[in-house]
Amino acid sequence: MNLMNEQVLEKVIFLTWRNPLFMAIAIALVWLVPQLIIKRIMESNYKISKQIKQKKRIDSLYPKKQQS
Repeated sequence: MNLMNEQVLEKVIFLTWRNPLFMAIAIALVWLVPQLIIKRIMESNYKISKQIKQKKRIDSLYPKKQQS
């Protein structure tokens, strides 16, 4: 039974980790997924800062009345 499990394990390793196509896809996923997450966070922060800057510019064009 143990010998059969070792053979199955070796077969699985050979079909996955030693497969160039699988490795290319795995490396691409490890490389691209974090970049996509970081890009989404950066875009969100950029949009928020852009809205804040736009609000400040509009407020500077139309100052509020000062109460005396």
